[in-house]
Formats: sequence, C-alpha cells, structure tokens
Amino acid sequence: MILPDLSENGYIKDAIEVTYVSEHEVDRNLTTGKLLSLIRNAHSLEEATAYHQEHGQPLLKDALDQIMNAHRITPKQLIIESKIERSYLYHILSGERMPGRNIVLRIGFCLNVSLNEMNQLLRLAGFSGLYSKVQRDAVLIYALSQNMSMEAANRLLLEAGEAPLYQTESSSPETHP
Repeated sequence: MILPDLSENGYIKDAIEVTYVSEHEVDRNLTTGKLLSLIRNAHSLEEATAYHQEHGQPLLKDALDQIMNAHRITPKQLIIESKIERSYLYHILSGERMPGRNIVLRIGFCLNVSLNEMNQLLRLAGFSGLYSKVQRDAVLIYALSQNMSMEAANRLLLEAGEAPLYQTESSSPETHP
C-alpha cells in the first residue's frame, strides 16, 4: 500500500521512520554498499546510525567465526596451518586479544579468503587494508589472487626482498657462536 506524502504530519513521519528502522532489524546481512547508500541518503543522524544501534560494531572474532564455519575449518586446524601458538589463537578467536597485522594475514591465508575478506579482517583488527602501491602489499595481493598458501606467500615475500609473514629457518638470520 502506498501512503500519500504527509511529511508535515508528525505521526506519519514517525511511522515511516519506525518502518525504516524495522527494515534494518530484519536485514542483518545488509551489504556494505547498501548500508553506505542508506547512510548517505539519511535525513538524520538517528536514521544514519539505526543499523549500528541495532547491530553494534562488527568484531574480528565474529568475522573469523563466520569464515571458519563457511570453510568448515576448526580452531585446531587453523592452529596447525597458521603456526600460531594455541592459546594466543584461542584468545584471538574469543576476542580477548587483538592480533598483529602479520597474524591477521597468516590467518587469512590459511582460511583462503578473498582480497575483500582479507581487507575486512585487517580493518576489523585495526589495520589498513592491503594497498597496491606498497610493494609488500602488492606481493600479498598477488599471492591472494593466485590462491597461494601461507607458506607460498611467505616464500614470495622473501623472494621479493620483503619482510616475511613469519620466520622460517631459511628466513631467520644465521647466528654464529
């Protein structure tokens, strides 16, 4: 049913705003693009932040949980593949600890995420996304686009003369007695 434009009538305007908010309550999987459009076209701060008031801030632990469930990867498998210490990874997955950038990258590679997903994980952890004008990030973007493993991406970084995601025996500086 289409209602006439009665924007001066506070009752109708309030009813429209309530409907607008309730649409957000139902749409928990609102895409970033649609949300951005709703914010840009909002008529008030309350309208612009209605989704956030209902759903709160996105958390790294929730994004990791969703990706792990989608890929059917257990924390134990992720510990083995990412070479991250068990208790530290469990603290990350529970939201008790915020990982460093390389740890996020290692987790993302082990979860075989897309570039967009990797950038989302990085942002949720408080870091900037991969930036193509930075050589190290360009190497990582290339590795993601080629669906490389964490180990392969690490080797590629070393070949390019960039800092690795993690130290290996061949990437560690040799110690002399």
